[in-house]
Amino acid sequence: MENIATSVRIAGDAIHVLSKLSDKLGQSKSEVIETTLKQMEERMVWDEVRHAFDRIAADPEESARQNAEAELWDRGTARDFGAEEW
Repeated sequence: MENIATSVRIAGDAIHVLSKLSDKLGQSKSEVIETTLKQMEERMVWDEVRHAFDRIAADPEESARQNAEAELWDRGTARDFGAEEW
């Protein structure tokens, strides 16, 4: 992704926290922001995954279908897939 410099207004309390984190971590403020945003995005993805599994677990029919499919995969071995040619 292309780096584009831009300005964003944030509250004074937030800039104070950002400055403290920057000093504590030995990173620039922009590095702290980038790292934090990436971590937040990853957390949101995994929250969505957990919610999807929760929905499956709450639906007996879907849960049974998923379990049956997992059992098929668990019984498979490398021989079941044939030889790969490189």
